[in-house]
Amino acid sequence: MKILIAPDKFKYTFSAQQVANAVEAVIKTQYTQIETVKLPLADGGEGTSEILAVFVNAKPVTLKVHNPIFKLIDASYYYSEKNKIAIIDMSAASGLHLLKPEDQNPMHTSTYGTGELICHAVEKGAKTIYLALGGSATNDAGCGAAEALGFQFCDKTGKLIRNITGKNLIEISKIDTENVKINFDNLNFISLYDVKNNLHGENGASYIYAGQKGANPKEIKLLDDGLRNFATGVHKQFNIDLNNCYGYGAAGGFGAGSKVFFNSELKSGAETMIQLSGFNKLIKDIDLIITGEGKFDAQSFEGKLTGTIINKA
Repeated sequence: MKILIAPDKFKYTFSAQQVANAVEAVIKTQYTQIETVKLPLADGGEGTSEILAVFVNAKPVTLKVHNPIFKLIDASYYYSEKNKIAIIDMSAASGLHLLKPEDQNPMHTSTYGTGELICHAVEKGAKTIYLALGGSATNDAGCGAAEALGFQFCDKTGKLIRNITGKNLIEISKIDTENVKINFDNLNFISLYDVKNNLHGENGASYIYAGQKGANPKEIKLLDDGLRNFATGVHKQFNIDLNNCYGYGAAGGFGAGSKVFFNSELKSGAETMIQLSGFNKLIKDIDLIITGEGKFDAQSFEGKLTGTIINKA
């Protein structure tokens, strides 16, 4: 008998690798004759960069960046010099886990640090950049990251909005691209989402997730109004439609922002990881698949790794 052990992380407890190791250890103590294959995976949430790095032979790069409330921290991404591929977990610089509970509020948090990681990766030579969108503390549609890259945001009076956070989206009237630091023409961005939510509305980023990030009901409405204003302005200025597309609501609207600012291709993180890992070929001679995540529920079949594996099997 041959068993494939292909878990996601168990959030806040064990990494996917640790889960796979533990499952294998238990199997081996009881059934020594069984062959096991470990394939720890991810779906675009926290820990995706570490897993994906194995498939593209990327090594960690650590630097000082700003966390969601603009305090300097050490954060890492993965880079493959040979393949010119960078893999960035936005949670590394903009994650909810980086903040104390009293500091968690997407009205006042920014993805600026993720933009700093992107800038560093491009300057290092990256041509393909994977952005894993899970685990954010933010609801700024990626405007903070864009600000770090030189995009500028103005209100209706023409005044520059600095240190942009979720509360500022409602104020944006124009996006100025004149001072952008990098040339996106020869770069390939791929944003990996682990949720399928739209950008705004009752099933959008704010109403579904902002409460988990510290926003109260009044603030949730303000944040949703901000995302609507962002979408309206983007359509007017750039003729980009941000309505009704899978993944645009991921990471507080970063999915949509990555499309606007980086012309990123949005992909299911789970499907991408399965493709890059060779999963479909591997399971042809497998008798049993063991998978799992920290909490298995109905959402597991809405783009999460476990539901995707079950459907593939």
